[in-house]
Amino acid sequence: MFRFGIMGAGGIAAKFCDAVRRLEGAEVAAVASKSVERAERFARENGVVRFYGDYEEMLERERPDAVYVATTNNFHFENVMLCIRHGVPVLCEKSMFMTLAEAEEAFGFARERKVFLMEAMWSRFLPCVQKAREWVAEGRIGTVQIANYTGGINAPAEHRIFKPELGGGAMYDLTVYPIEILTYLVNQPLVDVRAEIGWGSSGVDEDNSLLLKFETCRGAVQTTTHARIPSPCGLYGPKGYIRLEQTHRASAVELYDGEFRLVERFESEVENGFEYEAAEVMRCVKMGELESAVMPHRDTLECIRVFEKALKGGERRGEGRAAVGCADMRYVNVTQPCEVGRQHIR
Repeated sequence: MFRFGIMGAGGIAAKFCDAVRRLEGAEVAAVASKSVERAERFARENGVVRFYGDYEEMLERERPDAVYVATTNNFHFENVMLCIRHGVPVLCEKSMFMTLAEAEEAFGFARERKVFLMEAMWSRFLPCVQKAREWVAEGRIGTVQIANYTGGINAPAEHRIFKPELGGGAMYDLTVYPIEILTYLVNQPLVDVRAEIGWGSSGVDEDNSLLLKFETCRGAVQTTTHARIPSPCGLYGPKGYIRLEQTHRASAVELYDGEFRLVERFESEVENGFEYEAAEVMRCVKMGELESAVMPHRDTLECIRVFEKALKGGERRGEGRAAVGCADMRYVNVTQPCEVGRQHIR
């Protein structure tokens, strides 16, 4: 039996418990929270046998086969490093780290200790996203020329996304999806980025517009914290195009020819979705692999480079929704091209 431990006792951790129950030969053996009362309540509600009010105690007493880090963004680095020091493989929620320095240190430490480490970009593992990538690799639409992805939530004022002390902001919570999904699907090195950032009075970015320049493709990304958007995504080439709806949890993907005629439709219902990334962690750990070919370290690093350059590449001109205070449309150079998508499609 593959035994997962969980750090954090919020809603996303409950979803992970449900995902693990869908896998043969896996269980959530224990959960830990900084509040033992919260951990006990979570365990009771989600059928987890053991609970702890201390993360390190869980690692020492349970020795899980892997840990799922489901804390807020600001605690990810601390939690990941603790797991690595104990030699425990880690699946960490996205956005995985707040800075490039944290990411480089954690991935380096994991390699040094020979511990598996992966960002939980669950959407990459969904069958429909895998199918879209397969169609691109097969040349079904030709070389991708244009790509787009729009997403958003209408977050209430008290939402953690507006709290800088918790690692909030549209970039870390929303824009991570289109960056890491488009780079995976376009299947070309990322060369440059342009960004326009809307800052709110809370001190976090509330709206993001990014232009991603690949070798042949231009990708447009828009996200907002003030409107619910069904996350459509399109990939366009000389032979046709690929379209997904609710891309981050896509249950269908469609392939069209150059005359806008539907050529093929692939469907795979998503009831949870996290089970695919959990299965990948199990496979990698059992095979002794230190990273996943679907979500390798370099892709997380490249995404964080985009974050840092977009968020720090220009000056604010105001705060609050009345005067959104977007930074100027500014040129941001991604200094290290990412070899995204060159790995084998499984």
